[in-house]
Amino acid sequence: MMLTAKIKKAITAHANAEYPREACGVIVNKEYIPCKNIAADSAQFEIDPWDLVGAAKEGEIRAYVHSHPDGNVLPSMPDRVQMNLHGLPWVITNGIDVALHKPDGYQAPLLGREYHHGLMDCYTLIKDYYQRELGITLGDYQRDDLWWESADSKPLYIDNFRAEGFIEVDNIQEHDLILCRLGRTAHVNHALVFIGDGKLKSEPTEDVIGDTLVLHHPYNRESLREIYGEQWQRRAAMIIRHKSLIK
Repeated sequence: MMLTAKIKKAITAHANAEYPREACGVIVNKEYIPCKNIAADSAQFEIDPWDLVGAAKEGEIRAYVHSHPDGNVLPSMPDRVQMNLHGLPWVITNGIDVALHKPDGYQAPLLGREYHHGLMDCYTLIKDYYQRELGITLGDYQRDDLWWESADSKPLYIDNFRAEGFIEVDNIQEHDLILCRLGRTAHVNHALVFIGDGKLKSEPTEDVIGDTLVLHHPYNRESLREIYGEQWQRRAAMIIRHKSLIK
């Protein structure tokens, strides 16, 4: 797909009009169609679904577009993840330059990945770990940010772990999940993967001291390994094991 001078001009004009909020849109039939950004955070973008429906009526969506106000035109980690999920090019502008990026098979690392709720969060890490390390595919679930703070929300971990093939156990071994209550919560809301010596087979990992390590993705922080010590043990609600790992 070629970015014509006309398309570039329309994209940068929209980005500058929306500044400092991120602008977003799509390219259809060699035309740029501006869309509404409905993201709560002005430094992120979420295209209004109604705008996508309207754009699709005009023809095939060829690329997604958004801006990086005061930034560069390189894709961020969440940009690269979403680009590969959608399977379409992404066009990024900073209001001056415009660049087109194509899907390249990128996957966010298990260690050191950024936090973006619903895309790269606690449960996404669990899904990716089980797929990459064990070849086990887990389902996905719609989840609003901070769902765990409301008693009216469904307890997603407790409601669904059996359907995903897990059972509760009273000891711990490699690959088990430790379901925890963390912070201000009405529900079990966080999961740790017990990885023992801390090594991963799907990506390079530095050696660390200890054989009781867990992997997890804290809210608004990067994913990391930690010792499964007293503080985590106090927060633990249950240990669950996938049925395929039961000896």
